[in-house]
Order: sequence, then C-alpha cells, then structure tokens
Amino acid sequence: MKKLLGVTLGIMTALGGFVDFGQIVFTMQAGALFRFRLLWTIALGTLAIITYMEMCGRVAVVAKKPVFVVVRDCLGPRFGLLVLIASNLLNVITCAAELGGIAIVVRLLTGWPEKVALLLSVGVLGVTIASLKFEWIERIFGLGGLMMTIFAAAAFLLHPDWALVAHGLVPLLTANEPGQNLLYWYFAVGIFSAMLMEYEVHFYSSGAMEEHWKPKDLTENFAVASFGSILGALLTVALLVLGAMEFLPRGIFPELLSVTTMAGALPFGKGGLLLALAGTLACLAGAAVETALSGAYNHCQFFHSPWGKNLPVKRVPKFTKYWIGMLSLAVLMLISGLSPLRLVNASVVFGMVVMPFTYYPILRVAMNKRVMGSHANQRGDTAIGALVLVLIVGAAIAAVPLMVVTNFGQP
Repeated sequence: MKKLLGVTLGIMTALGGFVDFGQIVFTMQAGALFRFRLLWTIALGTLAIITYMEMCGRVAVVAKKPVFVVVRDCLGPRFGLLVLIASNLLNVITCAAELGGIAIVVRLLTGWPEKVALLLSVGVLGVTIASLKFEWIERIFGLGGLMMTIFAAAAFLLHPDWALVAHGLVPLLTANEPGQNLLYWYFAVGIFSAMLMEYEVHFYSSGAMEEHWKPKDLTENFAVASFGSILGALLTVALLVLGAMEFLPRGIFPELLSVTTMAGALPFGKGGLLLALAGTLACLAGAAVETALSGAYNHCQFFHSPWGKNLPVKRVPKFTKYWIGMLSLAVLMLISGLSPLRLVNASVVFGMVVMPFTYYPILRVAMNKRVMGSHANQRGDTAIGALVLVLIVGAAIAAVPLMVVTNFGQP
C-alpha cells in the first residue's frame, strides 16, 4: 500500500504540470485549429519529461542533490542566481495563472464574485499547505486530480476516427491550412513547453528527498515518473481530441476556461459538469501548490537554507516565508488586473526560454560517474537526454519570435 500511495507523487507532479490551466486551454485550442495534427508533440513531450523526471529523481536519491543544488553547482553561483531569479519569476507567474483559474472554477460552482472566490481559495490552499505533511499534500491533490479522467471518457464517447488520431502521432513540418505554419509551430512549441514546465522537476526531486527515497527505491522512481507522466499525457491527448471534436466543427476558438470545461461534460449532463469542474479545480490547485512550494524549495536549496514541508516551521522559517510570499505575490498580480489567460501564455513561452538552464545541469550530473557511480546514465539514457536537450534549445530560441508574430497564438 505504501508503494502504491507513493505513486501519487508522480500523479500530482504530472497532473499539476500537464493538466494545468495552460494545458487545458492551450491544448484544446490546438485541437480546435489543427484537429489531431499536433498529437506528436504530446508524444515527444511525454518521452522528454519521463527521461528528465527519472534523472532528477535518481540524482536526488543517489547524489542527495535536488534540482537547484545541481543548477548552482553546474552553472556557478552568479549565473545560477540569474536562473534562480528567472525560475522563481516563472513560478510566480504560473502560480498566479493557476489561482486565477481556481477563482473562475469556484465562481462557476458557487456564483461568488471572482475576487471573493480568489481570496477564499488562496486562504484554503494556504491552510492546507501549512497544516499537512508532504505525503498528504501529494495524496490529496494527486488522487483528486484523477477526477479529470472524465475528459478522457468524454473524448472516447465522441468516437473520433482513431486512424486519424494515430496519424497525428506522425510529426508534420507544416500545417495543411495556407498561411498557418507559424501558428502551427507556436502551438507545437507551446504544448511541448507546457509538458516540461520546470516546476515539475523542481517539485519532483524535492519530493523524492522529502520522502527519503533510497537507492533501493530507484525502480519505484522510474515507475512513478513513467506512470504519472503517461497518465498526464493521456489526459492531454483527450483534451486535444475534445478540442478537435467539439470546437473545430463549430468554428469555435476556446479562450475561456469555462468553455473548455464544458467540453468534458457534454456527454454526461449536469453530473458530468460538476465532476469536470471538480477535477479541473483539483488539478489547478495541485499546480498552484507545486509552484508555490517549488519557489520555496529553489530558494532554500540554492542558498543552503533548511527546507522541507515535513519539518517544523521553527526549523525552516525561510522556507515557510517563501512559499507564503509566492502565494501572496501571485494574488497581487491577479488583483492588479492581469488576465489569467495572458499569464498562462506568458508562462508557457517564458518557461521555454528558461528551460535549457534547468535541464542541461540535470543531464550533466546524471551522466557523471564520479557523482552517480553505478547509477549514472546508461548510453541510451544520455542519448535520449541529449536529443531532448537539443529540441529544448531549439524550441527556446523559437518561442519568443513565434509568440510575437502570432500575437500569443491568435488565429
């Protein structure tokens, strides 16, 4: 049972990373524009995140180095500090987007004004983080996010042409529609980025150390990383299929979270809508918790400060102040009038730009036999990791120009 519940770390990491505000809206928009043609980016992103999530978990277990210790050691304190600042700015932006999504869902469920819903939701999340140990946080949000499987059920019941779906796994260099190539690649880069958001590996490696994994648990590390990522990928595929089946035939470009949530509920009526909203709420809350805690983990790990959700507050005062500060800054961004959807687009593109400086150090340490000993990468691991890193660098170079020329992906 303990091993089974340990999988919830992977589930929470994957669902909070894959199926967050950005992925829900972004992926359905891709389906509404390009049918199934961008499914290959989900397959590629799944391979990439499994590879790096497993590596960062293995490094945390064997070398006792979570991600930002690795970043500081590999890039040096000065450049590493710039990466820390950029990563935590990204965490704040992403956290604000998720909190904005939570407020929207709570408003739909209760009818409360959005700002009231936002403040009450943040209060509940703050109390939850403060009062629960790490393992219960991952279990509650990981298992709660499984309600999102209603979107997979809805996609299946729409009976898509599975041959066309399978054909979408074949990479295409251009869109079929004239003049849509740049938009096609904007969504390709965006989906790939959303599946590899840095906070996933920050949270996962820190979680492995919170749970005191040992080298004998490395098989579980691979299983947890793989199962959680594959589950998140399948739900992402379902979101794209729903976008293609529900919105493309009607010529609708879904820009609102409320609209995308409806797509998962249509085959099931009112009960389905409630379940879809509850699942969405759990995933958004999980992502908000991950980003807030990831910011605190990153800061404390970089500056050698005591950290850990399972330690008493008196022993980790900076860690506690930092995650509270992350939530507070995110709320201020929303109260100032910033749109959650704009924040989502900014986080996806900015995340792609910062990404190489997180994933390169992970690969470098994971393949270092002096540090990892017999647990260092095999040749196949390094080859896949290097190939993924090349793709990440290419996507990082293309991300900002694509955002500018497509006006944040507007058709």
